[in-house]
Amino acid sequence: MSDTWAAVLAISVAVMALVQLVYLVGFAIAGKKLMDVATATQQQVEVLAADVKARVGAVSDRVNGVADDVRAVTSRVQEVATSVTDGVHRVEEQVRAAGQRVQQTVDQVPPGVKKGVPAGLAILAALKTVQQVRQRIKNDRSAHDVYAAS
Repeated sequence: MSDTWAAVLAISVAVMALVQLVYLVGFAIAGKKLMDVATATQQQVEVLAADVKARVGAVSDRVNGVADDVRAVTSRVQEVATSVTDGVHRVEEQVRAAGQRVQQTVDQVPPGVKKGVPAGLAILAALKTVQQVRQRIKNDRSAHDVYAAS
């Protein structure tokens, strides 16, 4: 009976070794498939990452282009606003100087002549009114410029 038991024991050890070998081969095949899937996934992710990077780069370039355009337009608008403001100041100074010259001329006219020329006084009053209106416009623009700058 000891030979029988030895044979049974040898067969069971051989079957156990065979089962373990089948498991190892199965695990090796599963591991290889898992590595293949991981490699394929990594390649797909790399392709997607490169595509996303290219698209983000293109969008970033467009955004930078738009920002540059906005800066250029803003600069040009500021130049035009400065030029218009300078022109308005020059016109106001010319009107003020003309009004002062007219006032000085009128002040040199003798009072008797002044009474005889009411139309001239009406013109002077009109010039003073224009000067006051220009001053109000200037003040309003200055207040608006302060508001727009903030």
